[in-house]
Amino acid sequence: MEEIKVALFKNKKLSEKKRKTTKVGEEHLSKLDEVLENLEEVLEIEPVLIELDRIDNPKFHDRTYIDFESLEELKENIKQYGLIEPIVVRPKGDRYERIAGFRRLQAVKKLYEETKNDKWKKIQSIVLDVDDNTAIAIMLSENIHREDLSDYDKVVSVLQLIEYRLGMSESDIKKFFNKLTNKQSGLVKEEITEDEIKTLKELEELLAYFKIRNWKTFRKMLTLLDIPEFLKKIIRDKKIPYYIAIELKKLRDENIIQELVNRITEENLTFEEIKQLIKQYRKEETKDKVFPYQSLNKSLRQKWKNLPEDKKRQIDELMKKIEEILNA
Repeated sequence: MEEIKVALFKNKKLSEKKRKTTKVGEEHLSKLDEVLENLEEVLEIEPVLIELDRIDNPKFHDRTYIDFESLEELKENIKQYGLIEPIVVRPKGDRYERIAGFRRLQAVKKLYEETKNDKWKKIQSIVLDVDDNTAIAIMLSENIHREDLSDYDKVVSVLQLIEYRLGMSESDIKKFFNKLTNKQSGLVKEEITEDEIKTLKELEELLAYFKIRNWKTFRKMLTLLDIPEFLKKIIRDKKIPYYIAIELKKLRDENIIQELVNRITEENLTFEEIKQLIKQYRKEETKDKVFPYQSLNKSLRQKWKNLPEDKKRQIDELMKKIEEILNA
């Protein structure tokens, strides 16, 4: 166990640690491949029709974002040609839990809502009686191979998986990462426990599913959770990677961000060029926010002392109004 600590927290052992992490990732990805290979065989089973209102979402919420435009296209495609690929569910009592096929299920539900045609009241489904781990592996396979999975959605999906598998909330993860970072930096003397080393190993195995390099990369990606809604949409629409999104987050003006994103996509800017442009924009924003009345401060203080009380009261009233405007 002491050797593992050294591998994790000493720079001279970094290459050894990378080799171990890669091996763990490959093992888990191969397990996922095995599940998918077996699934292909299972998919030869004849699907059955299941009523839409008997199918529940999984405990692990594998979808965080719906591209309504592509969902509309899928709905029209199903309407014209039928459902080519059935969804996958597993039995839960007298109901079913969806494992794979979120978009297909949503599209058929939309068809039924719009047409009220009993043809779309049920959906072709393959029923698999599998355990939680296999179900999650299949859900993950859908996520990993989704073309519309942005880095923001990836962060949310990973957090959901961590909470489901390890019982760690977003707050728990951030505290854990802070401890690891402080330990590596020598800022704290508190030792990393054996349980925490085990947790770290499990975490990096999960990150490998999503092809995230390591916990340090994921720690940076977590900052995407604090970005404004319009920037989330840009990340999804333009497929902006997390490291560029983190830089864009430094800007406040939505129009400037949109303008810069257009330049990034049209001119194929390098990351260094993007950082330089953001630096320039930030200087402009800072100039605009400089308080314009600094020069009045000294002279106003002197004049205040010589004012009669009634004038001071007038100024007090005016200052209250100014404060109200600023607070609003």
